[in-house]
Amino acid sequence: MPWGLIITIAVVAIVVFWWIGQFNLLHRLKIAIAEAWSGIDVQLKRKANIIPNLVDTLKMQMNFESTLLTELTAARSGLVGSDRAEAMAASDKITAMLPQIRATAENYPALGTNQSFLKLMEDIRDCEDKIAYARNRYNMTTARFNMEIVQFPGSVVASVHKFAPEPLFEIGETARRDADDMRISKL
Repeated sequence: MPWGLIITIAVVAIVVFWWIGQFNLLHRLKIAIAEAWSGIDVQLKRKANIIPNLVDTLKMQMNFESTLLTELTAARSGLVGSDRAEAMAASDKITAMLPQIRATAENYPALGTNQSFLKLMEDIRDCEDKIAYARNRYNMTTARFNMEIVQFPGSVVASVHKFAPEPLFEIGETARRDADDMRISKL
């Protein structure tokens, strides 16, 4: 067998194995993105399950602002939706409402010592921490995938197999503005 043919076969084999490896890497990253989203989704559903109990506890303990309860209940429905962006927006909305709930609850001493209320607020805080961790993990995995599909030579495989960039979850404008304006005098 001539050396030219052997070299050609070796180069083609290397390119084919590289292509398969790159294709498999992109699929592994897509699976990792789905798995990372499921971590967020689990916590969002957990948070959604806590909200009705929190609303019931608030109703039992005080004459709470009905508009806040209505907003809290409406935001809860977004947590269990199938749209990722809508679910994260609902979570951000509920997170933004928590300081208002705490501030209003301070006007009701019985609520401030109610073990159910304190436990529910602790559970929501725990969900928030886990959502932040899962969101960070999701964004890291998504960023790696997005880099792989735009960098040469992986971009060739990605374009042939129609891999599209995945969205990152960024902090909302309201949350960013509130985070920038966290002053002791406003708490």
